[in-house]
Parts: sequence; C-alpha cells; structure tokens
Amino acid sequence: MFPKDKDGNLLFRDVPLSDTWKALAQEKKAGKVRSIGVSNFSAQEIKDMTQDGAEMPAVNQVEAHVFWNQKELCKEMKELGVAVVAYSPL
Repeated sequence: MFPKDKDGNLLFRDVPLSDTWKALAQEKKAGKVRSIGVSNFSAQEIKDMTQDGAEMPAVNQVEAHVFWNQKELCKEMKELGVAVVAYSPL
C-alpha cells in the first residue's frame, strides 16, 4: 500500500498541505465523502491552506475542556465558518 524502495524501506516525499487539501476536496466533489475537516489547526493554518480559493474545512477538531476552553480559537473558527468539535483526554 505504501511505496517502498528495493530494500523494503518506506519512501517519503514532501507534499504541500494545500495539495493534500485539494485532493480531499476533489473526493468530496466526486461524492466519495460528505464533508472534510481538520484536527488541531490554528486559524492561520486554515487560512494558509485555503488561500487559493479552496473550500473551508467543515470542522476543526481540537482539545477543549473546562481547563482549556479554546475561547479565542473558537471565535476565530466562527469567523471563518468552521465548526469546532471538542475532544478531551480524560
């Protein structure tokens, strides 16, 4: 499933995040997924990823709980139209 060299070592290559995001958006457009989102992204990272007109993520899953409410990030996500999904390690 993953590319390997002749010795069986995994091959890695740097792929810009914006290219990965565009590929996910194409899968959504093709009807293979209903929505796409991100996890632990800052508002700036989302802006950078979508600066060329790519669609915004539907959600940004972040750690948030009573001791770390992520108030500023939630405000920024609301301004961008991105829903926040909270998770909390207990």
